[in-house]
Parts: sequence; C-alpha cells; structure tokens
Amino acid sequence: MSLYDTAIGLLTYPATWHLNAGYEPARTRHSAHPSLVPFQAFEASDGWFIVGCAKKKFWRRLAAVVGHPEWAEPGAGFAAFADRRREKDTLLPLLEEIFKRRTVAEWLEDLYAASIPCGPINDVAQTLREEHTEARGLRVTTEHPRFGTVEQIASPVRVGNEPVEYRRAPRRNEDFDLVIREIVGYDDATVERLRAEGAFGDTSEPSAEPAAETEAASR
Repeated sequence: MSLYDTAIGLLTYPATWHLNAGYEPARTRHSAHPSLVPFQAFEASDGWFIVGCAKKKFWRRLAAVVGHPEWAEPGAGFAAFADRRREKDTLLPLLEEIFKRRTVAEWLEDLYAASIPCGPINDVAQTLREEHTEARGLRVTTEHPRFGTVEQIASPVRVGNEPVEYRRAPRRNEDFDLVIREIVGYDDATVERLRAEGAFGDTSEPSAEPAAETEAASR
C-alpha cells in the first residue's frame, strides 16, 4: 500500500465535505471535533482525557454526570447539536472548569458507568502499561549479545492464527550467507568477485567491546 494514498484516505469525510460543500478545516482547540460539541480533550486535576458526545443521548448523560441535567433540556441553550456548536464558547469553558475539579480516574469511573464515550490520554509510559497493550502482546522481549535484554514494540501486522516469534536484530553481517547465498542465490565465485570489488563494504565482524561506541553515543 502507498503511504501517501493511505494518508489521503484518512481524510475521510472532511475531504468529502470540502469537495462537495466547500468546507475549510480549521485548527481546533484541544483536538476538538470540527462540528460536534463537546467532543475533545479536557483537562482534569491530574491529567487529560477525551469525552465525545456524538449522539443526543450521550450529551444528556454527560449533563447529568457533571451535575447540570438542565443543560440538556430545551430552552437551556445547549440541548441540540446546533445549539452547542453555536454556543461552544460559552459551554466549553463551563465544562473545562468542572472537569478540573477531579482526577482523570474519578471522572472516567462516572463516565464509563454512564456509557459515555471517553478515555484517558496516556503518555508513553502509561500507554506501554495499558492492559490492552499487554493483552495484545505488543511488548516484545529478546536477548541480545551486546545490549542484553531488549524490549521493543511488536509489529501491528498479523497474518494467520499462529503467534509470531520475534528474534533480536542481527549483528552486522550475521545474516550475510542467508541473504547473499540462499535468498539472492550468488555462488562462491560471484561472492568473492563482488567482495574483492568492495560491493559489500567492510564485512568483518564488529568488535565485541562496544564501550567506546556506547560512550560516544551517550555524549
């Protein structure tokens, strides 16, 4: 697949909206949805989380959770999608002030219980500790002769039903024979001719002592 084609495909409905109705996307505050309000990131007392009210029922539930069920009633100015979009400069500061009163965990507990679309905004450390990250086997551990135990992220590409076995990254020229002789199919004479011509560069094994290299890289 083309990476460029994929990126364009991710424009989805904003592209269709633009092509057919002249919609011009604008940068939004706190990753807000261009038309749905509220549907964005909010700051709690100890971090950030996302709340998305893509349906009327979610807005009614959220209004109740934040202690203002009247906001979802006709006449309050926030009941309909168009009302909330028009009055977003009034509504969003009210919600922001309320959300800052409690922690992310406290808000999510109530939001989950009310079946309102939401979720924490994780940093890298939190993401790697997420139960879904663990359940999906997305952290991989291998042993390396130079670096010892190494952790990395698994590939998201999965084919078939058999679990994937991961190996460490090969050292320089460790797979030379596999690539050049078995996969490419060069015979000994061809390999020696190309080696003499410098086609493979320095094919000697790297030093087993990485101290100087590691020290330089750390500066």
